[in-house]
Amino acid sequence: MKLIINTVNLKIGGAFQRSVSFLKELKEFGTDKYFVFYNEEIAKQVDVESFPQNFTFYFFEQSPASLKYRAGIVKEFNRLEKEIEPTAVFSFVGPCYWKAKSPHLVGFGIPHIVYNDYKYVKNYSLKTKMEMVYKKFWTKYEADYWVVQTEDVRQKLAKKINVPLEKIFLVSNGIGQQYKEVQVVTRTESTVKKLLMISTFRPSKNFEIIREVVRLLKGDKFKYEFHITIKEVDYELYFKGLEDSVINHGHVKAKDCPTLYNETDAMFLPSHLECFSASYPEAMKMEKPILTSDLSFAHTVCGEAALYFDNQSAEDVAQKIKNLFHDKNLYKDVVAKGKVQLKNFDDSRGQAQKYLEICKIIQK
Repeated sequence: MKLIINTVNLKIGGAFQRSVSFLKELKEFGTDKYFVFYNEEIAKQVDVESFPQNFTFYFFEQSPASLKYRAGIVKEFNRLEKEIEPTAVFSFVGPCYWKAKSPHLVGFGIPHIVYNDYKYVKNYSLKTKMEMVYKKFWTKYEADYWVVQTEDVRQKLAKKINVPLEKIFLVSNGIGQQYKEVQVVTRTESTVKKLLMISTFRPSKNFEIIREVVRLLKGDKFKYEFHITIKEVDYELYFKGLEDSVINHGHVKAKDCPTLYNETDAMFLPSHLECFSASYPEAMKMEKPILTSDLSFAHTVCGEAALYFDNQSAEDVAQKIKNLFHDKNLYKDVVAKGKVQLKNFDDSRGQAQKYLEICKIIQK
């Protein structure tokens, strides 16, 4: 098999981290010929010079997601595809704004399309709704096949874009390569409880609620710290004056995330919208209880292995945090259920193998 792997439109987020793990796994066991389209951010985490001879890398400074550069980049994509003559193309996540001529598998990661019945999505501005229509068009137009991370998303996507269910494949998310040999550390008892939210700043992540939650937690027998990983400009805008309660670590490389988990007491994710968050299985692996939104995307992934809150009520969020840390048995129960739930997910090696199996199924 000759496979083009397109990661040019990835810079941050869960799909970016999964693509890095995928390439590193392929380096260890892949025997086909791989032609990787990559960018500067991928280059920071993947040493392309260390890959074996069955890999060929093509560097792109810009992404076709930008209208300014799209025509030129797509023209180069098309030229390379004609030159390589691949048996399949795998764009790690869409929209990638490129319709390949070879069988094209595209990863799906736009929750707004499948969860458009959520109140949060219904309240979008007209401009944002139009952007979603645009992305929905490209989601269907550019791909011949799709790969998703949960069965719930698979079923909904088939209906939303009106394509046969058999054209949508499922590869569950899970822990990355960096968690394989990690040593889990239990923090010593402390009156300071640290909650970790590993995420870039986006409106759908609901970072803003932390401000009010911090206020509501004051006076409790424990001191609470929220540890986040956003750009300094966003931190200054939303959390200036809360430096004692909201600690920002900035962008954290995938290899350093296990250390953050070991230094904190729980995973916190108040998102309005996700297809899947790798933070869920990561927290399960690192034996940290999960505090997250009481929404179907979270229940689909976590099942009973989380403590759920109304993510639009700071009062409920604060109360669930107190419940978790005031009740040692509850804390241990959520962690124990996480260990069981983790068995349902593929690790990075399993994901890579399944991606390759799908590409072989669809190849011309």
